[in-house]
Amino acid sequence: MAEMPAPTHYQPLDTPLAGKRVRATEGAEGLGAAIARTLAGQGTHPIVADRDEAAADVLAREINGEAWEMGFLETAALESPRLEVDVLINTAGVQAVAPIQDFEPAAFHRILTLMLEVHFLLTRAALPDMYQRGNGRIINISSIHRLRASGFKSAYVAAKARA
Repeated sequence: MAEMPAPTHYQPLDTPLAGKRVRATEGAEGLGAAIARTLAGQGTHPIVADRDEAAADVLAREINGEAWEMGFLETAALESPRLEVDVLINTAGVQAVAPIQDFEPAAFHRILTLMLEVHFLLTRAALPDMYQRGNGRIINISSIHRLRASGFKSAYVAAKARA
């Protein structure tokens, strides 16, 4: 799929999202990057959270946002942070394809950690500030696999069923 060309500069708009701090996980590529670009165009202050610090920096500079490098599988580091955001968008996900008898337990654990535990920990970190302000939004991105499974994607389907 071809990527849409990005505008060279994002002017803040007068929208309900203008000025809001929005953090998208796995934000430097794919769906997370598309969301960050779109929300930047709505006048938000996007925070590009990604394990690839260089890619997060590049996109953050492009959309006048900020980068947040995070090792998504280093869950201990996510147990204590407090995220000051207006909107948290959990998009991070990975996939491995194999019959169950050949599916590596480490791959299964990695997928569930990233797509369940990390989303829980980030939500937990964002809620106190949202409660204090009396406002905030958390969006967990799911997939069609929540409703209809595909063969050989046991961990991905299990993780997506949570949304």
